[in-house]
Amino acid sequence: MKKVYFILIVCVTISSCDVLEPELQTSLPTESAIVDTGSAQGVLSGIYSSLQDADYYGTEYVLNPDLLADNSVFEGFYDSQQELDNKVVPINNLWIGNCWVDIYEVINSTNFLISKLSEIDVDDSILGEALALRALAYFDLLRVFGEHYDDGSIYGLPLLTEPIPENDFNQIPDLDRNSVAETYRQIVSDINQAIPLLAGTGSTGTISQWGALSLRARVNLYHKNYQAAFDDANKVITEGGFSLVTDLKALYEATEATKESIFEIEFNDQDQSSFNTFLIRRDEYNADASLVSFFEDGDNRSNFVNVVRNRNKSGKYPNSDNANNAKVFRLAELYLIRSEAAVLKDNDPSAGIADLNIIRKRAGLSEIQSLSTVDAYIDALLYERRAELNFEGHRFFDLVRLDKAGEILNLEDFRRVLPIPKEELQISDALVQNPGYASE
Repeated sequence: MKKVYFILIVCVTISSCDVLEPELQTSLPTESAIVDTGSAQGVLSGIYSSLQDADYYGTEYVLNPDLLADNSVFEGFYDSQQELDNKVVPINNLWIGNCWVDIYEVINSTNFLISKLSEIDVDDSILGEALALRALAYFDLLRVFGEHYDDGSIYGLPLLTEPIPENDFNQIPDLDRNSVAETYRQIVSDINQAIPLLAGTGSTGTISQWGALSLRARVNLYHKNYQAAFDDANKVITEGGFSLVTDLKALYEATEATKESIFEIEFNDQDQSSFNTFLIRRDEYNADASLVSFFEDGDNRSNFVNVVRNRNKSGKYPNSDNANNAKVFRLAELYLIRSEAAVLKDNDPSAGIADLNIIRKRAGLSEIQSLSTVDAYIDALLYERRAELNFEGHRFFDLVRLDKAGEILNLEDFRRVLPIPKEELQISDALVQNPGYASE
């Protein structure tokens, strides 16, 4: 791996880190960084700041899956994004290299925090957040670089659960990969430990017990543990106290959490993302023509694909100060998870219709009356997920996990995951490339 240095970024405003009250230093020596609750919260704040990185939830991890799929086209000048849009991604693609390093930096930071918390007396929720964020980071890496759809695959992730000395990944020259099953076990183990530690937490700007449950629901859905996915989604829906925002415009114009929000990466006019810059101000990530013509008549979600300067644009991040949050989990997705899990756990195409209709009703559409086959249900589900979650980081992963990438994207099977970055392969002889990709 690249040499990655652990840096704590100052939390500059109360609105982006409202629960992290202590004064923070911009950097801390690793051996003495955590001595009390205040310094532990400072390190945790640095981890949330790392989630804001442009290659992660600050922009690209949210938008690039739609380039890889059929929701977005890239009309800018960056080779990296153009390669993603072309769906032929080389091992030296800039984004995959940055994505790998940035997310492993989050993992190493959580490892560091977790390793120190046993030595001091702090609130349980700090450990719970660190575990949940490590699980999120590993799952996000697995979706991009691992064969997450095949539990029997050897192509999972290198699992690091101890901090790297001096935060220098070059000290692990023989880094190799764990299997997909082992990677899922690590992710679920972290979440299972986190949930009871997060009991009673509820801020949407940090990962609460409801955010951790939502993560486990999504993980279980990908892992095809449908009963578990159903149970977790159902608990969030019925006990979490969230509700769908009636007015979709209010949902996307909001620069603060709404009643639908479960976990968001927060931004504001001082601590900005780049969503509006790339989606509206510049003609770069534009809406694919197939998305523009995709919506059923009367679907209010079509109002968020707009023509600006003769380009098809997503209107989901309208704030010109780049202050719209990244929506990691919101209630609408949990309804769709519960719907899908209800159908696939028993192969009953009618079992998920009620939840699809809840989402359709909010969008101004008529109810689905019946679906006679599981295949017909999957088609209806994919419509709702594309209509509801476009430009929120889901489409490519949905098509891959539901085995539709070949049919809809005309994608070769090996391109369902992206290649391990070239620089990582050069550092570790033990790190094996994904099948179908060159190693140098």
